[in-house]
Amino acid sequence: MNIYLAEQPERRIAITSRQYAVIIKAVHAGTAPGTAGVPSSKPSCAIELVRKDSLANQGFSRLSASDVSGFIGLIEIGGLIFIATITAANKVAAPVPGETVNKISAVDFFCLNDATWDYLEIDASGYPVLPDRDGSNGSGNTQPTLPRHPCAELRKLLSNGSFFYSSDFDLTSTLQRRGFGAHSLSADNFEQEYMWNSFMMEEIITYRDRLDAEARRILDDEGFLTTVIRGFAETFITQVKNVKVAMTIVSKQSWKRAGTRFNARGVDDEANVANFVETEYILYCNTYCYAFTEIRGSIPVFWEQDTSLLNPKVQITRSMEATQPIFDKHFEKLVNVYGPVHVVNLLSTKSSEIGLSRRYYDHIKQSKKLNLGTDILYTAFDFHKETAQEGFSAVSRVIPLILDSLLVSGYYAYDVKAQKVISEQHGVFRTNCLDCLDRTNLVQQVISYAALKTFLEDFHFIDKSDYVDESDFVIKHNSLWADHGDMVSQIYTGTNALKSSFSRKGKMSFAGALSDATKSVSRMYINNFMDKDKQQNIDMLLGRLPNQQAVQLYDPINEYVTSELDKLKDKYTSRSTINLLLGTYNVNGATRRTDLSKWLFPIGDKFKPDVVVLGLQEVIELTAGSILNADYSKGSFWENMVGDCLNQFNEKYLLLRVEQMSSLLILLFVKSDKAKHIKRVEGATKKTGFGGMTGNKGGVAIRFEYDSTSFCFVNNHLSAGVLNVEDRRSDYDSINNGINFSRSRTIPQHDCIFWLGDTNYRINLTNEQVRKELDTKDAGYIDRLLKNDQLTLEMKAGSVFREFKEPSLKFRPTYKYDNGTDNYDTSEKARTPSWTDRILYKGNTLQPLAYSDAPLLLSDHRPVFAAYRAGVVTVDEPQKISLTKQLYADYKQQHPNEASTLNAQLINLGLDDGELSSGVLPSAAPSEVSLMDMVMKPAASQTSSTSSSGVSSPTGSLSRSSSQISTPLEPRRNVSGPISAAMPVPAQRMGNTTTLKPLLRPPPPPAYAKPMLPKRASEKTGASVAPAPTTTTSAAPQQENVPLAAATPVAQKAVSPPPGFSGTILMPKNSSASPASTMSPKESTPSTNTSAERDGSSGTPAPAPAPAPAAESIKSMSAWEPLTPK
Repeated sequence: MNIYLAEQPERRIAITSRQYAVIIKAVHAGTAPGTAGVPSSKPSCAIELVRKDSLANQGFSRLSASDVSGFIGLIEIGGLIFIATITAANKVAAPVPGETVNKISAVDFFCLNDATWDYLEIDASGYPVLPDRDGSNGSGNTQPTLPRHPCAELRKLLSNGSFFYSSDFDLTSTLQRRGFGAHSLSADNFEQEYMWNSFMMEEIITYRDRLDAEARRILDDEGFLTTVIRGFAETFITQVKNVKVAMTIVSKQSWKRAGTRFNARGVDDEANVANFVETEYILYCNTYCYAFTEIRGSIPVFWEQDTSLLNPKVQITRSMEATQPIFDKHFEKLVNVYGPVHVVNLLSTKSSEIGLSRRYYDHIKQSKKLNLGTDILYTAFDFHKETAQEGFSAVSRVIPLILDSLLVSGYYAYDVKAQKVISEQHGVFRTNCLDCLDRTNLVQQVISYAALKTFLEDFHFIDKSDYVDESDFVIKHNSLWADHGDMVSQIYTGTNALKSSFSRKGKMSFAGALSDATKSVSRMYINNFMDKDKQQNIDMLLGRLPNQQAVQLYDPINEYVTSELDKLKDKYTSRSTINLLLGTYNVNGATRRTDLSKWLFPIGDKFKPDVVVLGLQEVIELTAGSILNADYSKGSFWENMVGDCLNQFNEKYLLLRVEQMSSLLILLFVKSDKAKHIKRVEGATKKTGFGGMTGNKGGVAIRFEYDSTSFCFVNNHLSAGVLNVEDRRSDYDSINNGINFSRSRTIPQHDCIFWLGDTNYRINLTNEQVRKELDTKDAGYIDRLLKNDQLTLEMKAGSVFREFKEPSLKFRPTYKYDNGTDNYDTSEKARTPSWTDRILYKGNTLQPLAYSDAPLLLSDHRPVFAAYRAGVVTVDEPQKISLTKQLYADYKQQHPNEASTLNAQLINLGLDDGELSSGVLPSAAPSEVSLMDMVMKPAASQTSSTSSSGVSSPTGSLSRSSSQISTPLEPRRNVSGPISAAMPVPAQRMGNTTTLKPLLRPPPPPAYAKPMLPKRASEKTGASVAPAPTTTTSAAPQQENVPLAAATPVAQKAVSPPPGFSGTILMPKNSSASPASTMSPKESTPSTNTSAERDGSSGTPAPAPAPAPAAESIKSMSAWEPLTPK
């Protein structure tokens, strides 16, 4: 393939194959029909598939001297659209004849809409290499300065040796799934989970799907759609006795929760785990082909570690009840793909890992979706304990514990001569340690060797009595696994694997131990100083940066549909409200249990919030020793005490997230019936103590999305001292700018934002003046003191918390008291009473309901709470898709001439129900070639003649025949559901299986059918555990919210409001009392869809309406009636 550029009549880039060319050009977003002249802001391009000879006389010239090995997609950076291509690669593996794997060693990005980098070579640092001009003598003084290439970091990432591709088979699937010798390059079959360029290829694949079958086949076969995986691939040639064989490992890491070691841990809300790797070992000879697959992945629990500590402790951040549905969903997906999953848990029984290990097993035992012993098998193998005495050779002790499962799950075996499947693997080993690196790789190597020996014995390559541990094929097998372990470790940590010396040589030398120590130190440095930038580059490649968009296929009709869809927004969105309770408390290291009801339920069970977020400061004493060695058990103490208090009524609250940094702790609790609405829960921290070195000061944050509305909560503890206003301002800026969540989200990039904590802002009056006002309590004394409050003054000046608001403050200063009393500080220091503990908010749909302190005498501070009602938006995605399809269909019907053109065919959504022909070219049976030729030379082109004796016909029965050999199965990709045992078995196949006699004892696989999991019997895919939230407008009242102006049919006895709860809606003291800043009664009713309500949901504030009648502007306390759960 080559790449060409034409600049007239417009700038176009063409990628050519042997016979065809894809022409791509940037489209300056114009206006679409029916959009009233509104331009599109999305990066767009137009694509055209033509014959190569049609490029003649169109002004195309070669853009790069390098041949193009593959086109891997489009990406937009800073308004520029780039074409990504592979420009250098080398062959590293050939699993079977006709299949080659290439390692990417160089990529180039060519700009569609800027000529700055045309015809220039880019050096390793990302800068153009400019040719010397006459007279410059290479000094470079007269050279123009060109900027660094915008894709320099992506070039470096994709060229680091961990990315692979294939031009002749589907590298994202296993041999068993794609089929031996099958034509597998169709993009219809790619496993997107392992396709690392899926974001860059998103619109190209959409373009392909809109073509007819023949054009799709051309794109697939000509190599225009290159799939890139990240992982490892390598082939060694060796001999098993006198039989020449090729052994290969192909390993693929999932990108769904991709990241570096301490940035990606545990599981996410979509049930994807960190460092999930599928590893396939393949052995091929001219008579048989064998394959065995294993997987690894982080423990599917929400947990993290602090990179800044020398011995980082595991912190579990979500409760058992809230994690179980995600845990079940993860394993259900695995069971649907692989069959029964045998968990091999290598975690240690020492204190740092035992808590996580116990939680893992508890989730397996308590799962109601999966059966222990059928769907999941569990083996605990304490790697460190087992190898403590005899060294790493003791790892082989794991084999007797899993041997039965190994024989039952089996392996994939294919008869090359007879061209039929002999057996399939129905089950998988899922191995894990903490990082799923060093220990995991060694145990996977041992399991792989045990499975390989089973195959070799079954097919008489070796005898049971043969000693083969020092044979060349065993040495090559071990070297393959050692290389594999090094690469997976490089991807996740930046260093080679530990214990690789033992993996290669079967023994641990002193040099190997010294090397491991060096790697450990290197990992610590990389984790703390380099991983942040690496994570940023990974997120850019995967399209996860804030506001990053995929390059769109220019589609005027799509612009029209998008515009019309926006007008119909209220048909697929619903609005409702949820109640939030926020609290902040400086507990001064207190560890005494107490009743927190006065803080968490200030008016009893009349207000039971849907979401509770609490920020605690000084959960450990602020001493030098405690700061350096933070005791996270104190956090557990508060988790339990708060949980007990919240669950005292008939509502169940789940702990969804804990984030702790030294003495700072933030807790997120959610009502159990609302937990299904909350996704993408994350935490982040920022230290500001001692110049950012310690966590005694700083911020801890939690963010999540409630349906389609995002929330962020920041618990902060700023610098102390009456005069240190500048330090507090600096702390605020450091936290606000320094806290980053995944996909580089920042605090301001949320719909609703709250800051709560011990801000340490004081009152600019003398101690005597403040205490006199507090003692006399003359009318307006609170307001008089607030005029001198440092935080109020800073916010008015715009120095901190810009655009934030604070509800009307009517309570007395919360700092500083004598412990256990209501007396302000009587110590020698006699601190001036101040409002250090505050809660601020920002968001157009937030409505403050209460703001006060609570009479708890546990600390020298008083806790503060704030109640809010938040408007949330729910998008009904199925309804939205249905409306989109209907709009396309209507457009086609109204514009039949335009819809019949080739252009329109390329941009319709494929709404027709008819299936297009596959256009798959069957490949010939593998020829007898030298294994050395197979690896070292390009595979010969295969003919397209069909062979009736190729892959065996499908059968659903997995029971063994009289010869104990599994009925041959046709390899297939449909793994979404269990294999049916009722499918008919062709008679000729049964005859074939009874006459095969390649073994002394039965080879795997067993008589096993993938189980029908509970609660998935009626489903086809079984991909979800928790029921999807109902998002239609009719379901909105289920949010259980009571309108603020609820009428009271029965006369009620007049009572004074509880502390902090006034009879009117609270107005922010630092903002105008505009009606636009609060929600109208209609807006707070979920089932009402008025135009005013829709306007209020937009990102910009709606125009202020006319003043409402007095009866509506005053909200009565009847709004605080008990909430009735549904």
